[in-house]
Amino acid sequence: MVRANTTFAVKGIVKTLSKSRLVQKIVEHHIYNTKMSFSVLQKIWFDDLQGDNGVLRKLTDIDKKNESNYHINTPITLGDGTKIVVCNQWGQENLSNFILHAELLGFEIKSKGNQKYYSSM
Repeated sequence: MVRANTTFAVKGIVKTLSKSRLVQKIVEHHIYNTKMSFSVLQKIWFDDLQGDNGVLRKLTDIDKKNESNYHINTPITLGDGTKIVVCNQWGQENLSNFILHAELLGFEIKSKGNQKYYSSM
């Protein structure tokens, strides 16, 4: 089995990130720049981008069984004090969907490594 050693850069934000940290950093950056509520964020970062786990959840909604699917040790605090967590379960297909969506929102993402992630660039 070939291990994916792909890293990502987001123009103006960060130079090197893994797949799951890429998603977390983009969502975090978007949250801090837009100051949106959780319900609006869920419409922008809708569940189908990731699949069964969804892109983000309220920290209080994560049970012990699903803790390993989210970055629970690095929650993002919204303006109203709500803590949210971002999913860490990303494969080639759902990450490609996320990247395309993030680019539609203005993020410039580049990948470097042994796997191709589709982007509009």
